[in-house]
Amino acid sequence: MPDSTSSRKRGKVAKPRPDFPLFPHATGRWAKKVRGRLCYFGKTSDDPKGERALERWLDEKEELLAGRVPHRVGAEGPAVRDLCEDFLQAKKRLVESGELSQQSFLDYKETCDGIVGAFGKHQRLDDLRPEDFDRLRARLAKRLGPVSLGNEINRVRVVFKFGFDSDLVERPVKYGPHFKRPSKRVLRLARKKNGLRMFEAAELRTLIDKATQPLKAMILLGINGGLGASDLARLEASSLDLKAGWLDYPRPKTGIDRKIPLWPETVEAVTEAIAQRSKPRDIEHDDLVFLTKLGNPWVRFSPVYEDEDENQKGGIPLDAIGQKFAKLLEDEGLKRLRLGFYALRHTLETIGGEAKDQVALDAIMGHARDDMASVYRERISNERLRAVTDHVHRWLFPPETKDEGQAVGEKARAK
Repeated sequence: MPDSTSSRKRGKVAKPRPDFPLFPHATGRWAKKVRGRLCYFGKTSDDPKGERALERWLDEKEELLAGRVPHRVGAEGPAVRDLCEDFLQAKKRLVESGELSQQSFLDYKETCDGIVGAFGKHQRLDDLRPEDFDRLRARLAKRLGPVSLGNEINRVRVVFKFGFDSDLVERPVKYGPHFKRPSKRVLRLARKKNGLRMFEAAELRTLIDKATQPLKAMILLGINGGLGASDLARLEASSLDLKAGWLDYPRPKTGIDRKIPLWPETVEAVTEAIAQRSKPRDIEHDDLVFLTKLGNPWVRFSPVYEDEDENQKGGIPLDAIGQKFAKLLEDEGLKRLRLGFYALRHTLETIGGEAKDQVALDAIMGHARDDMASVYRERISNERLRAVTDHVHRWLFPPETKDEGQAVGEKARAK
C-alpha cells in the first residue's frame, strides 16, 4: 500500500483507498488501463481525492469496456444516431424517386446499423478518432472477406462524407491511415484461394439440360446475354423480339443500353417459359416475362411495416432465382464456394473476351468505360455483337455435343 504521507511530501497524489479503480498517472491525471489502452479522467491537482474522476469512470465505464469512445454527458453536438437517421432519410427519398434501388438502400441500412453497433448511438461525431475506425475495421474483418470488407469500408466512408457535406460536422472525419480497402495483392490472393467464379461448358450443359422452366430460360439468358437475377425479374416482354432473335434491354442497375443477339436455344426456351407463365398476382406485373407459380416477381422485397417502437421492419430481399439455382447446383453436385447465378456473368465476360472485341462484349454486358471513345461511339454493328455471342455459343455447344435439332437451328439462323 502506498504511503500517502510520503507521497504528499513529494507533491504527488495517492489512491484514496486500495480498491480505488483509478490510479494517479505520471502526467498528473487520474487514469485506468482499459482494453490495453490508457484512459484519463481529469487532473489530479483539481481532484486530489478522485471523486469527480470516479464519477466520470462509472459514467463512461460501459462504453469504454465495449471499445467505444464514450459520449460525454451534457455535451452538445450531433451524434452517430443523428448522422445515420439523416443519411437513411436522404437515401429513402432517392428510392422513392427511382434514383436508388431498394437493394442499395438495404445495404446502406445494414452499414448504418453496424456503425451504431460499433460506436454507440449517442457517440458524438466530433469525438471520433482514427483509433475508433481501426477498431471498426478489425471488427468488420472478422466476419467479411476482402471484397466484402472493401465494399463495407466504402459505404462507411459514404455515410460520414454525407455528414460533412450536410453540415452535420464542421470538418471531415479523420479515419487514420488504416481504414481503407484491402490492397489489390490481398484481393488477388483471396480470389486465387477461392477458385474461379465461373462455369465450365460441360457444367453449364448439365445445368441447362436438368433445369425445368422457367429456370432453363433464365440460365440461357444469363450465359447468352449476361442477365443477372434482378435483370431477369424485371424483364418485360416488350424488350424481346423473339421472331428476330434480339433482346433490347437497358441494364436496370446502370441504365446502359444493351442489345443482345439471342441463340436459337435461348429463343426456344424463353418462348416455352412464356407459354407456361402463371397469371400475375398484380396487374402491374402483367408484362413481366417471368413470374413465380404464385404470380409474383422472382426477385422482390418483403413488405415494409413499423413495429410497436416505430422501427421500420421488413424490406428484406427475396431472390427466388438464386434459391432455385442453388438447389440445382446442389442436386447436380456442382455447388462450390461463391458460385451462384451471378457467376454466369463472370463466365460470359471470360469466354466472350476470347472473341477479341471488348467493345462489343461491354455493350452486351452493359458495362461502361469512362473514356472519350465511349463518349464518341454512337453505335456498334449487329455483326460485332453476334460475333461475340457466336463465339460463346461455339464454346458452350461444340459440334460434338449438338444434336440434330441444334444443328438445324444454327443452319436456320445462318440463312
